[in-house]
Amino acid sequence: MHHRKEQLKIKKTFVHQHTLPKLPVPPLNHTKVKLLEWIEPLVSNEQYEKTRQVVHQFFRPGGDAGKLQQQLRAWDQARDGSWLTPLWEDMYLKHRGSLPLTSNFNILLEANQTDIAGKISFLLRELYHSIIDETLEPHFFKGKPLDMGQYTKLFRSVRIPQLDKDTFYVAEHDKKDNHVVILYKNNVYKVPVTNEEGIPYSIDAISSAIQSRLEKDADENDSVNVGIFTTAERDEAAQLYNKLKQSNVNADTLQTIADSLAIISIDECSETSQEALENLMLHPTNKHFDKTIQIVLTKNGEVGFNIEHSAVDGMTVSTVVGHIFNGLQKELIQTDCCTEAPRIEKKEWDLSEDVKIRLEQLRFKYLAQSKEFSLLKTTFNDFGAEKIKELQISPDAFFHMALQLAQYRTYGEFKSVYEPVSVGYFHEGRTENARATSMEKRILVEAIESGEESNETLYSLMKIASNAHSARIQYCQKGLGVERHLFGLEQMYYRFGDQLGINELPELFRDEGYVKLRHDFISTSGMIYPGARSRMFAPVVEDGHGLAYFILDHSISLNLSSFTVNEFKGKQLMNHMIAALEELRMIAEDEMFIEDIS
Repeated sequence: MHHRKEQLKIKKTFVHQHTLPKLPVPPLNHTKVKLLEWIEPLVSNEQYEKTRQVVHQFFRPGGDAGKLQQQLRAWDQARDGSWLTPLWEDMYLKHRGSLPLTSNFNILLEANQTDIAGKISFLLRELYHSIIDETLEPHFFKGKPLDMGQYTKLFRSVRIPQLDKDTFYVAEHDKKDNHVVILYKNNVYKVPVTNEEGIPYSIDAISSAIQSRLEKDADENDSVNVGIFTTAERDEAAQLYNKLKQSNVNADTLQTIADSLAIISIDECSETSQEALENLMLHPTNKHFDKTIQIVLTKNGEVGFNIEHSAVDGMTVSTVVGHIFNGLQKELIQTDCCTEAPRIEKKEWDLSEDVKIRLEQLRFKYLAQSKEFSLLKTTFNDFGAEKIKELQISPDAFFHMALQLAQYRTYGEFKSVYEPVSVGYFHEGRTENARATSMEKRILVEAIESGEESNETLYSLMKIASNAHSARIQYCQKGLGVERHLFGLEQMYYRFGDQLGINELPELFRDEGYVKLRHDFISTSGMIYPGARSRMFAPVVEDGHGLAYFILDHSISLNLSSFTVNEFKGKQLMNHMIAALEELRMIAEDEMFIEDIS
């Protein structure tokens, strides 16, 4: 009897792209109900009643909501992709703040290896080619395929500053003449990773070429830090970028940066992991913050990522981080590599005295701005996800209950918390915002703080809050969140208000309750990256905080950013958070122990 040999099936990266559903336009009634639910814990009873009337007026039959919804549906039907995509891209690219101080995000790995620039260059090329060849496995979550479109924008891409609205550039996919850029002593080095035929260079060949070239310049003084222009507010960055491009020499160097797979930045300043994390975000030497992927190597062998956020989100970046981290832990298979060594080219800048003065002014301005931030990181080692699951609570819900308790103890009130949720089930899906402050959590916190409730009651309230948290995440994942829908309706007003007979911004978008909901007092992200030690991003609002957290099996990483004027409150919040995690565990364990013995 003959057995037919099964052929290996390779799932192509983008095989599901055109079968993914479109992001829905949620029903108005659903959004109306949920909007009031989301606002209620943030305001007084008096303000809630005022907001409720404004909401009813906006959503009344024949009112503004219906007109804007009809226009949003027409907008959706005119597009093959997500109705949100052009609106969301506009929001990012019209943002005028300094990228590293407002929107870029940072990841620091556990890696501790030196002289790895060559290996990382090889790994970047390997991942890029797997996207071109579609051998990168398509992603699934709970059995459903996820959107893979962001993988076409990861490599050989850059954000370009322009007046009023930036542009985003992606080079055409091609395996030939691929290169990375190394920034060292503020010099730009073009490092080939494939030759003119698209054949990869070996790790040893790349590493040897990098080492010999950088050693040649090791004793030189740092050059002019041209990349500092990417720290400026975007209109100022645009003016400098356009001035630089007037020189063919500069235009060529900027194009080299744009066409590179990624940037590898050499950080010679960081002595500790705390400094490495701070310098990922705040140190301007050897940086180009407009680049989508920037990998920073410290002299102590730490590896960090600084990510420009306009085209890619955390889940996509996680694949890059995982590929680099896992690749650094093992011997890599190098097949069909060419034997010759790559020729590294040091790119030049043509700088007028006027430009040099402006760059130096920017450097002083940015160094002053970077001192306005306080970054705290700690690892809570008492327990993690496994223990929380034993308590029959969702780990993410447990974390956000603790955060609400900590926030209340720090500030004496309930404020809005931004929590991104992936909508990757949909074509061009990015994120929804679940707003983690809920009435269920508020009731729990007020019951704890009253000191009058039994652990049985408190544990019951924890279970209710956990279920409500998970339910909100789930309907956001289904494209039925509140915030993006209202953002879409508001954008329809700005684009088509006159045509629709809506002559001024509807009152809802100016209402105090709605404004409080949209105030990102604590901006959170629980995305876990392979091998990550820490993660940091800036606060979104001046009086608030940025909070990146990893809930691991047996620990929780807490990474908190604040403006220095709020540094004391940031420290209080961190201390209260650690105490709240312990307190919630004790409540749940105590009640479960009583249940077990009864």
